[in-house]
Amino acid sequence: MSNSDHTALLLIGHGTDDPDGLAEYRQMATLVGERLNTVVQPCFLELADPPIAHAIDDCVRAGFRRIVALPLLLGAAGHQKNDIPVALNQARARYPDLDIRYGAPLGVQYTMLQAVADRTEAACASVAATIPREKTALALIGRGSSDPDSNSDVARMARLLWEGRGFGWVEYGFYSVTRPDVATTIRHCVALGADQIIVIPYLLFTGRIHQRITQQVDMARQQYPAIRILLAHHLGLHDGVVRAIVQRYEEALDGRATVNCDLCKYRRLMQGFEDEYGQPQTSDHHHGLRGTASNLPPGLAAILPPRYRNGAPVSAAPMGAAPLIYNDDGRVAWDRVWGRDDPNSPFCELALAGGPPHRGTLLEPVHPESVTANPEQYRDVVAELARGLRMVTGLPVVTDGAPGWIGIVCDSEEMAIWLLRAIVVENVSVRREGTTLYLPAGPDFRLDGEIKNIITAVAKTYHYWKEHVLG
Repeated sequence: MSNSDHTALLLIGHGTDDPDGLAEYRQMATLVGERLNTVVQPCFLELADPPIAHAIDDCVRAGFRRIVALPLLLGAAGHQKNDIPVALNQARARYPDLDIRYGAPLGVQYTMLQAVADRTEAACASVAATIPREKTALALIGRGSSDPDSNSDVARMARLLWEGRGFGWVEYGFYSVTRPDVATTIRHCVALGADQIIVIPYLLFTGRIHQRITQQVDMARQQYPAIRILLAHHLGLHDGVVRAIVQRYEEALDGRATVNCDLCKYRRLMQGFEDEYGQPQTSDHHHGLRGTASNLPPGLAAILPPRYRNGAPVSAAPMGAAPLIYNDDGRVAWDRVWGRDDPNSPFCELALAGGPPHRGTLLEPVHPESVTANPEQYRDVVAELARGLRMVTGLPVVTDGAPGWIGIVCDSEEMAIWLLRAIVVENVSVRREGTTLYLPAGPDFRLDGEIKNIITAVAKTYHYWKEHVLG
């Protein structure tokens, strides 16, 4: 049986320059591959090789036609929500026939809780003299993120760890980025009256962060000599982590992978994070787009947006121009613009004629503040986009999502994935949530400019889906 009949697991780690951390990560990849009896392709966002793009290229060269891309991350934050999706969307554009299924981060699973609990109990058992549990405080230390969604998982794991185990208190903190820090978390435990504190690094692998947490624990021991401060082992190669990875893989492979967007700062208005509400998925050449400068097929590279090609200019080849046609009521007849019912002017001629409809910079949603400043203009633009999208596709339209976006509801997830791949290379930003594709919207979008370009890109790609891909 060829590799085209199998699935490769793309295991996406954050990356580290610490050799012990890299060795541990690669051991984990081996364990997961043995458990699943499948090929595991390790890759990294930064600090280690290969980058995501090169790893996907390796899978394609090996003959794989289906990849499960799994973010080996404890929580849902910027890398999972932005950097990795951008890398995968670019790969979909490079390899239209490649089936890429994106899994959820590890998150707060039962097997992960078991792993953290086992590390805690092992720390308790490591000392001879017993201090009662009711006088013991737990301090769970996460890496720290600028995303409240990810940080809240640390708090949830801490509470689940404390429940029913008889410990006196539980506190949680973070190595960096947000508060409370490690020293403050330990100080809180001391103030609560703990005679013993178990510091638990909520980290997958060893590395620089783990070493620095260890140093801070040593400093706390000197500061509070009367209190026993134990340091638990990080998660590492615990079987609970392996089982959690296997579960996320199976969910993605079976189409059951879900990410809860209710607490995503990009999708919901969160107090203190207003500036990030409604922002598009982006990345850079240090993370999701790392390694993509020179490996694009020449034909595709000529029409990809500059951000996908290290700023190379977009092809000046014009797409066939089609003048706006108006109904008797003075509104654009979007369903007649391209003469799809006219055998002398077939839609395919337009669709195949040169570069993307939106040349120059990537067409993206505007900042939410622009929407707030011009609500009436924004409503008019969204209304016209919705009308045009319905006319050229007949699909339901979502207009009440995050500001700066308008959605079309596809018939299936397969359709949504295919259209996303196709629209990306039209130089139009697009993101997907299930079967819904979200496209840019802004109060300053012009009828014969951005509005027309978005509707053109959707009409063109939808035509191919209905008339050629399905046919």
